[in-house]
Amino acid sequence: MSKLKERRKEVAELSLVDAQKQVQELRLKLFNLRLQQQRGEVKDNRVFAQTRKDIARLLHRLTVLENEQ
Repeated sequence: MSKLKERRKEVAELSLVDAQKQVQELRLKLFNLRLQQQRGEVKDNRVFAQTRKDIARLLHRLTVLENEQ
């Protein structure tokens, strides 16, 4: 199974609290990546897109969970 499918499956199984926690962590990671980029420390720019997409997946999951309640 590809990493993307595994990640999607992980996100689909998260609870509301866990998803909120992961969104916070990923937003902090993105912030730190931006700081590292300004200092010239980032080697792989693809990390930015992957992190943003993970945040979007989690936000979608949060919306689904909130609509179920």
